[in-house]
Amino acid sequence: MAIETLDISPVGRVEGDLDVRVDIENGRVVNAWTHAELFRGFEVILRGKDPQAGLIVTPRICGICGGSHLTCASWALDTAWESEVPRNAILARNLGQIVETIQSIPRYFYGLFAIDLTNKNYRRSRFYEEAVRRFAAYTGKSYEIGVTISAKPVEIYALLGGQWPHSSYMEINWGIAYIVRISQDRCNDSLIFP
Repeated sequence: MAIETLDISPVGRVEGDLDVRVDIENGRVVNAWTHAELFRGFEVILRGKDPQAGLIVTPRICGICGGSHLTCASWALDTAWESEVPRNAILARNLGQIVETIQSIPRYFYGLFAIDLTNKNYRRSRFYEEAVRRFAAYTGKSYEIGVTISAKPVEIYALLGGQWPHSSYMEINWGIAYIVRISQDRCNDSLIFP
């Protein structure tokens, strides 16, 4: 039997554009390729700027995963400057990453992916009415809960970073890492992160 090629471009609801091509033979995928078309150009935007501009610019490029970009910018500066990052600063950064990831999962699922299940193209499915009841944008019962609960982890992030999104708290010299280090010195590690 001949190989059938299936092109899916772009794959919907992915952060950035993604193209997928698969070869199918006898109902089985025998080869697959992905290609990310989106070039955000962080490096181009930051060319010729003060290196610390990465702490301000990169978290603002994305409204969902700004903390991930901030983390990368922070570690890049730490590496370039051979900074000694205090343990508590690492813990604070990791906590920021964790809570941003936790908020991202329900936002992605309920706010981006599940909404697609309510598309009228699926109305012949026996699950369509249930999907609409649960996942319709703004009115679906699960949609409302999912989007609402995703705000809770952001409250933790805002405590560390002063705000969310677009925080720049991970700078070692004057950001929270510095504050945590001072607090650690004053408290002899007893009150700050175990």
